[in-house]
Amino acid sequence: MKHIEDIELMEHIAGNLTASRDSKVKEHLAMCEECSKRRREAAESWSMLGQWNVDTAGHDVAEKITALAESAWREQKQTEKAHILRVRFLPVALRAAASIIIAIGVGHRLGKYSVTGKVEQVAASKSGPEYLAAFGLEWSSDLAWLILEDDSSNVGRDR
Repeated sequence: MKHIEDIELMEHIAGNLTASRDSKVKEHLAMCEECSKRRREAAESWSMLGQWNVDTAGHDVAEKITALAESAWREQKQTEKAHILRVRFLPVALRAAASIIIAIGVGHRLGKYSVTGKVEQVAASKSGPEYLAAFGLEWSSDLAWLILEDDSSNVGRDR
């Protein structure tokens, strides 16, 4: 048999259970001596706590709680303002940084033009196609067949 959990027992004593659940708890209490004993002990504790009167003489608890709540509220508002400033400031900062980077690049290029008076050209290779130099090859008439040969003529030819 499954016993009633402590939290459910306290809810039963406080009268916070639904009518159907409360009737099931009452049925179980009628059949189970252990749970009935726990209910009696919990009911005694509950009634003692209900009679307990806390003396706060000399202490203004309400004012302290109000002051703590207000300071927490102010702190939360300051945190929200800081968050809003960060969220609004970030895109502006990124745009400014991008503008600075673009200005530096354009300024560098225009500075080179203003000194020489002409746009810098990449030197053309006099020795032949540049892609051959990239492979470490030199231009010669022996290589012309590699460049001019049609790929379709190689079909069926063993290499």
